[in-house]
Amino acid sequence: MSPYIFIPLSTLIFLGINLYTYKRLKQNLILVKFKWSLRVVFGLIFLFEVAYFISIKSSPLPSLIYQISIICIGVSFMLFCTILPFHIALLFISKLSKNSQKIAKFIIDICVIFGFFMYIIVGAYNANFNTIITTKEIKIKNLKTPLNLAIITDVHIGQFYQKDFMASLVDRINLLRPDALLIVGDLVDLKSDELKDFLEPLKGVQSKFGTFMVVGNHEYYHGLSGLLNKFKELGIKVLENENLNIGGVNLAGVYDITGFKMGEFVPDFVNVFNGINPNLPTILLTHQPRSLKYLKRDVDLVICGHTHGGQIFPFSFLVWLNQKYVYGLYNINNNMQLYVSSGAGLWGPPFRVGSNSEIVYLKLLGD
Repeated sequence: MSPYIFIPLSTLIFLGINLYTYKRLKQNLILVKFKWSLRVVFGLIFLFEVAYFISIKSSPLPSLIYQISIICIGVSFMLFCTILPFHIALLFISKLSKNSQKIAKFIIDICVIFGFFMYIIVGAYNANFNTIITTKEIKIKNLKTPLNLAIITDVHIGQFYQKDFMASLVDRINLLRPDALLIVGDLVDLKSDELKDFLEPLKGVQSKFGTFMVVGNHEYYHGLSGLLNKFKELGIKVLENENLNIGGVNLAGVYDITGFKMGEFVPDFVNVFNGINPNLPTILLTHQPRSLKYLKRDVDLVICGHTHGGQIFPFSFLVWLNQKYVYGLYNINNNMQLYVSSGAGLWGPPFRVGSNSEIVYLKLLGD
């Protein structure tokens, strides 16, 4: 979507969300005495949100302002999602006696406040303190030797997650002793000259075959050419519409489908398989699940990221509409499987509800 459409559209959407939530909260029996305070709070929240939307087309925001703005967007969305179902519930108590209506409304108003704070607390915990290891066994036809792969996607090293977070991921990956580390796009959210030493821990990855990567849409937004050079300096093998052989499989990788819009670094879902060994199973790395519609042939396993597992429920429904596959292992047909990771980091509001930050440990077994 063009920034000239996205910025005013997003501004109008969040204006509507904030007006709705303010109107409902000022009628809350617990908060009714704080109308003016609520007005100030919602005014500030909306100003920070507008600042973020404008910065998309203009210059980047200072780090602290950026972080506050992103948190405000998350708070607005989560508050709206908390209030709406309780507002709907209020419509069903109109047939009760007046006294019963007052009691029911008081209970609902308490539930709104309690529900919102639980939503925020759980979301912040899952996003920042609950990175899990997801172990999955997948059977692959014609695989002669088991292959263990560590997978990370959507780390989004940038304003929130930096060197310490990257180092913590590498430490946990090394404990798994994988045959290879696969990075499936959106590793960074900064330009190459802004990365400093944030990615240096990747030099310490211990694996049998090395670290392999494909780029995601966010690498395009921050200067893909410079980032490719940076990744290669770190010893990462970036798969650029190409394939190679590791551990008895063909490992193929394409540029992200964002390249179709950008007109450069365009993914090639045909030539990526040139010279492939027909006697070996094939694994394809491609950042977005909807890349499958461009695939002209079956492969044994496709590995994707991008969705963040929906990140914040119920936003996952919109992700499903856009990508079709949101999280986990899917049997596309009798010959092809798809694994979609929810990602190790996150983008946007630092909250996760209904999803986890994860490092995936795939154990590939012969079938």
